[in-house]
Amino acid sequence: MNCPPRAVHHAAALTLMTVLLASCNAGPRNAGDGDIHGVAAAGSVGAHAHDNPIDAKPAPTGATAFSVYDLEARWHDQGGHPLILRDLAGRPRVIAMVYTSCAYACPRILKDMKRIEGELRTAGIDAGYVMVSIDPERDTPARLSEYARSVMLDPADWTLLAGTDDSVLELAALLGVRYRRVGEADFEHSNIITLLDGSGRIVHRQIGLNAEPDALVRAAAVL
Repeated sequence: MNCPPRAVHHAAALTLMTVLLASCNAGPRNAGDGDIHGVAAAGSVGAHAHDNPIDAKPAPTGATAFSVYDLEARWHDQGGHPLILRDLAGRPRVIAMVYTSCAYACPRILKDMKRIEGELRTAGIDAGYVMVSIDPERDTPARLSEYARSVMLDPADWTLLAGTDDSVLELAALLGVRYRRVGEADFEHSNIITLLDGSGRIVHRQIGLNAEPDALVRAAAVL
């Protein structure tokens, strides 16, 4: 029996996420923001502390062959407007997966993204910024709108996305982000900021918290 391409793609994403989560338990956890195998750690203390398989590899220096914009799932932004990821095409995008009730790692990811925003603006690079919630149950468009206002994100440049569990899982698998619920309102997740080119291909990953954005800015400058 032939499976529809969408079903095959989703099954592949589920398989990849299962492998990533399984490997989360395979090694020791890191209790700080130090280095793992020579690159910045993807975890910190508390529920966000964990190693990451991709942390042992350098961030890609060239665009990957696939585009995250090939995903067909529908999302809603903080204004409640429906969109697909392809609607974000046209300029570089800096993307991270977070959740708004996160009290430790996600505010630091946001701080890192704002620093990147400042550096790219100084370099004259017009980029957009995307935060995708891994907690679709609580992070409704209304909640994302409230959050965006509270942290002063300009909707002209910042897009916050709410999706279904399946769409979040599928995107996380392609971005190499691991996450899982570890409490009623808490998640364990990778701390990764990804640079996409205008076609949605992964150009660079910044791994860990408080990382210097120089390499990401250099990668964006040649797009």
